[in-house]
Amino acid sequence: MSRSYSKTIAFLSPKIDTFTNPTLVALIQKLIAKGYDIIYYGFDQLFIPSEYRKYIEFKELPFNFYTLDKNPKNIFKFLKQYLKLIRDFKWNNKIKAMICVDPMGLVIGGRIKKVIGFKLIYASFEIFFEDEFFVQRKRVLKKLEMNYSKLSDIVIIQDDRREKLLKSVNNFTDKTIFLKIPVSPLKTEVIDNDYDIYNEFYIPADKIIAVYSGSLQNWSGISEIISLFPDKWDNDFWLLIHTHQKLDKNSELKYEIENLIANNQNISLHEKPFYRFEEYFNFLSKCNIGIATYFPNNLDIFAGKNLEAIGLSSGKFSTYMMLGIPTITTNHYIYKILNNKYRYGEIINSISDLPGALKKIRSGLTAKSESCRLLYDKVLNPDLRIDDLINHIENS
Repeated sequence: MSRSYSKTIAFLSPKIDTFTNPTLVALIQKLIAKGYDIIYYGFDQLFIPSEYRKYIEFKELPFNFYTLDKNPKNIFKFLKQYLKLIRDFKWNNKIKAMICVDPMGLVIGGRIKKVIGFKLIYASFEIFFEDEFFVQRKRVLKKLEMNYSKLSDIVIIQDDRREKLLKSVNNFTDKTIFLKIPVSPLKTEVIDNDYDIYNEFYIPADKIIAVYSGSLQNWSGISEIISLFPDKWDNDFWLLIHTHQKLDKNSELKYEIENLIANNQNISLHEKPFYRFEEYFNFLSKCNIGIATYFPNNLDIFAGKNLEAIGLSSGKFSTYMMLGIPTITTNHYIYKILNNKYRYGEIINSISDLPGALKKIRSGLTAKSESCRLLYDKVLNPDLRIDDLINHIENS
């Protein structure tokens, strides 16, 4: 592939759901529009939008050695992988900047930067705390993140509170530039069309659709929402659950949902990724109410303090706001502030509050919808902030 070396940028990520992250998708869109070639180092993705494939060269990410033992075979494998990456960066592509996603991305990028020079942009979407690691091997990852954070030239973070937290658990230098970009899609107008969501999911026309779209991990509260059926769910509403990733056929959650569907409860499950954001937005825009719930727990490193300070890192919430979908959220600090100012919907303390919140939010949906769009325009639109990031990449 012929490249203009000064217009080549690399992404390095251990994530398999890169193209569900609105910030990364928006950045890729803008880089493509400015004529950049993009090399993506990572693992197989859940899906890759067809409109981006021809602009991105995909390469395999090396296995990440947290630490090296004295096994010569592992040492040789480690050196071989990183020498290949260094050769690819310095001579084959002359990459000037690399966007490293989350701690593992930073560690691999930092190791390369120690050998050759380039601008390292650390895109932080998950904040890890050493006291939340219960497995020693994984705790090493946090120590490595702390070590390589000092090599970051630019850090992408979502808001002031998350910036403060990230700084408190890492070793950034005074020269590191922090740019605050909410996890949020670029503004997209949904063109009115004949897509009939009621017909696709066999929803009676008189039902109000409440959509939950996203991860179905424990912290989402989805199991507790399901437990409201049949006795505590208000049958004026229809729950539509969407996930980009199919549930395991043997999962208890899938069994419970399918059992409810078989018993004619007001619930549907949509298990498939949308390969274009426009299709996803069209699907969501046909729903009346959004659910964006986050319940921190200590079961894994993603769901503790990182979720307590969810801030502006919820792509789900931002997407609902962009589309003007009044939303029910959990009682987090940022949501209390935003709802007091913009009245985007309702806030709950626990899932037992959800039926009552649905009754409250249904009145004045049109006015609340306009408030959601205003919130997006004033707080969540990432357009100019991503332009600022690209200017820093090009000029600093």
